[in-house]
Amino acid sequence: MQFCEACRSASALRKAGTKTAKYPWRCPRYFDVIYTNQSARWNPVKRVLRLPHGVAGHLNVKVPANVTLPGRIMQVRLHFNEIRIICKLPELPDEKPTGTIGVDLGVNTLLAATDGEKVLLISGREMKALIQYRNKRLASLQSAQELRTKGSRRWLRLQRRKRKMLAKNHRQKRNLLHHATRQVAQEFPAHRAIIGEPFNDASSKARSKQAQTISESCTRKLIRQLGYKLAGAETVPEHYTSQTCPVCGGRQKCRRIYSCKSCGYQAPRDVVGATNIRRIGLFGSMRNGDPPSLIKYRRPVSRRRLRSSGGHPASSSSRREASL
Repeated sequence: MQFCEACRSASALRKAGTKTAKYPWRCPRYFDVIYTNQSARWNPVKRVLRLPHGVAGHLNVKVPANVTLPGRIMQVRLHFNEIRIICKLPELPDEKPTGTIGVDLGVNTLLAATDGEKVLLISGREMKALIQYRNKRLASLQSAQELRTKGSRRWLRLQRRKRKMLAKNHRQKRNLLHHATRQVAQEFPAHRAIIGEPFNDASSKARSKQAQTISESCTRKLIRQLGYKLAGAETVPEHYTSQTCPVCGGRQKCRRIYSCKSCGYQAPRDVVGATNIRRIGLFGSMRNGDPPSLIKYRRPVSRRRLRSSGGHPASSSSRREASL
């Protein structure tokens, strides 16, 4: 049935003028037998799933006791050596947010989140190092491949090495993103996130290495993960949020530490950006007020303190707290 339907759709596309439409040239060895919710019968007392087979009768499938159906059966697919049951799950009530946080995404600081009283800064140095290592290693492998004949044994060996390196780097970056967003979800449970809308215009004015890191930052993945780990996420424009003082409203450019010349307020630039982003999401504009008083520094993944063979142990702190 599926094969004939594919042939009819390809013929209709050919007649409509689509030249790229192709007929199925190879039949699969096995087709799934599909049962709708009207044909498949479920007996919860005997725990038997009854599937009709026309003249041949019915197929009774005994469902184990440890298997529970979470909802109403919508479709049953008889696959090779297994039965797939598709159920309709009940809609869960929306979780009401207990607060609102502002999130500023960056490069050296992967993300900065604040609820108005405290700020959580997640370091992005490890993510930045992974991106730079990937680009450097990829360029080295590609330059080595250019010296070999395409399809040769050494070229294929370099191709496998390149794919293995890219897959490992992708897993490492995904692991860091999940750890970073999980720390935000644990620090601000059931909060609604207001995130500054990322834009790549800044990469055109930066240097080559900085532009490369900015363009390859995983901002959309962070927004998506914060959306389902918290009570929702929305984006707002982040123009001049890191240059505007949250106390007096003065605007000036600073490097990593923001120092206001009018009121003397000093704080990391990411703290200033996250505070202003939160106020834009709540009030529609950047307003003056009291800044957060507690700042927490963390890494995406906490690392054990490494000890050398001799001398003093390496002093690497994974978490610090500072009061302003």
